[in-house]
Amino acid sequence: MSSSAVDAPGQPEVRITTGSGSINVIAEARADVVAEGRVDVQRAADGAVEVVPQKGSRSMTVRCPEGSSVTVGTRSGSLQLEGRFGAVRATTLSGSIAVDTAQSVDARAMSGKITIGACSGACRLKTKSGSIRLKSAGSAEVHIGSGSVNLDHVEGSVVARAVSGSVTVDAGAAGPVLVETMSGSITVTLPPNCRPNVRAKSMSSRPRVECESGDDCDVKVRTMSGGISVRCR
Repeated sequence: MSSSAVDAPGQPEVRITTGSGSINVIAEARADVVAEGRVDVQRAADGAVEVVPQKGSRSMTVRCPEGSSVTVGTRSGSLQLEGRFGAVRATTLSGSIAVDTAQSVDARAMSGKITIGACSGACRLKTKSGSIRLKSAGSAEVHIGSGSVNLDHVEGSVVARAVSGSVTVDAGAAGPVLVETMSGSITVTLPPNCRPNVRAKSMSSRPRVECESGDDCDVKVRTMSGGISVRCR
């Protein structure tokens, strides 16, 4: 299979787009950006590396240096980023998004699953239908229309909003926690011995708050229909 490459030592900015088709980006120990198949790789006027298919729609695999900042988008297709990245921006109208490790993530989908591994900084995730799973982040802002949200651990601030679906958050209590849903259960877990200031409201059942009240962090949870649980590990 033919390939196209541009020298890009260090941690370059890489921009990848295709009309439709899946994109797989692999960050590894190398000093260039290379794409397989009928794809053009070229240096942009601002110094970034641009990767575009020779035809408007094509799936592709792109390899880049570890720590690269990547902007990647497709109208229809899945996006998978393997390895360690800098700042990641990923957009698809129809398809899943998966990112292994990044300094920051901004991922948006119209319909599809979003899965993020480790995000040391800010993580912003949005999908209208599907599910969201975030394993760890410095802070998180999440919006979903219908589907489940699972935030395995967020050290700092959390904002999570859902129209329909359950939301589960493990918070490090280093920032405020705000969770809202129209229809669905909410579970917030805090560190041991945390004494939060909790404001919880459910129209369908009495919230369960199992932590001693205090001012260690602010927790605000609201749902129109569903149970609420705030507890300490």
